[in-house]
Amino acid sequence: MVPVRKRLLCSVVMIVALGCGRAPAVRHAHNGDFPALKKELDDRAAKNDLDDGDIRAVSRAILEHDLQRFAGDEGVRRLLALTTCAKPISSALESTAKGDDDIAATAAWVLVDSGVADPDAFTDAHRDDKRPRWRAVATRGLFDSGEAALRAERAIDDDEHVRRAAVAAAGDAGCASDFPLLLEAARRDPIAIVQVDAVRALAKIAPKLDEGSPRADLVDRFNDLWSGGDEAMRGAIARALAVPVLFDAGGRQLLDRVLGRDEGHATVDAASAMMGAGGQNGALMLARLANEHDPAVRAHAIRLLDARRPEHAEVLLGILASKSPADDPSVKVVAAEALLHAPTHTPKAIEALLGLMARPDKVGTDAAVALAGAGDARAKPRLIADLSTPSSLRFRVASALVRLGAPGEVRPLLASTDIDVRDGAACAVLSTPKG
Repeated sequence: MVPVRKRLLCSVVMIVALGCGRAPAVRHAHNGDFPALKKELDDRAAKNDLDDGDIRAVSRAILEHDLQRFAGDEGVRRLLALTTCAKPISSALESTAKGDDDIAATAAWVLVDSGVADPDAFTDAHRDDKRPRWRAVATRGLFDSGEAALRAERAIDDDEHVRRAAVAAAGDAGCASDFPLLLEAARRDPIAIVQVDAVRALAKIAPKLDEGSPRADLVDRFNDLWSGGDEAMRGAIARALAVPVLFDAGGRQLLDRVLGRDEGHATVDAASAMMGAGGQNGALMLARLANEHDPAVRAHAIRLLDARRPEHAEVLLGILASKSPADDPSVKVVAAEALLHAPTHTPKAIEALLGLMARPDKVGTDAAVALAGAGDARAKPRLIADLSTPSSLRFRVASALVRLGAPGEVRPLLASTDIDVRDGAACAVLSTPKG
């Protein structure tokens, strides 16, 4: 295990070696001097001398500084939260992954999970590691056909991360011989996400199954799993049934039966899967669910509508035009956002979002974020105001400001003395395309 103090010393050496010539803001971030960072960023913003490149460089420096100080379970949690911005900080993650503790193993997992590193990048070095987190990283790369026995062994490991990695590796391996281990994981694993991953992996290997009864048998197994599954499980099953080889082996009939029942989110997923497989009844059911359910289910259905289809665009426009006091305004935001993908209807969507943005609640914030996604600068004042209000939305707001080409507005969060705030903001900046 690499002591935290040793990693800190390495960080200090790196900072001293690389600090010369860096902009003051980046240097302050690397040194962890956040009051000085705040002053520097504010001074440069006042001179209109702060651009996207500056903010991204500061964001990388913040994460590189904080990454060296991650420790224990909290450190693991914080590291996993950086998966979406792993690529811009890949060098720092690779350096951390050279260690020997759980933080190093988690850095390796983030590199693999984000696609920055190959799935088997750490397999040879840790194939038989006794430590669960390292064993999970190694297991993720066990996708060769000759490693089927080891995948089966790891699929019943005591550690849930190892089991999940084994399921993912089986999906990548694409071997019909992994069918039993995946089916067993889908049926009996005590962790719901492992079960869902197993269903997804079964869908990936379905084309490798022999035609006829093996594929029909898998559809029957999915039918059995449906009755006891939660929403996530049913959603995964619905999408699996739309895989062409399963759709033609009984999947269509099973989806049809689901569409005949009202099971809320599960029916939405089934309708979307049916539509994706070419079934017109799926498109019709989605349109109905977008109009006739509780707000959460309606929003789910609306997000899956295709605004380029005339009948779906008509539904979305009808939602925006409705004046019923019973309408949930959050549903209108989702409908307007969906219409942004249909250029013909973009002006009406923008108009609706501008009206919704006037609301003082979360709906107004969501509307502003949607407008930013469409490049409408009129959202900027609302986003800046929302950024100063602590909430779970602040990182979405930060990302929206970057999209609008105003990354400098995120500087109060980047200079925060709260590590979760500044790391969340830095990751939001780095994971957002340039405005």
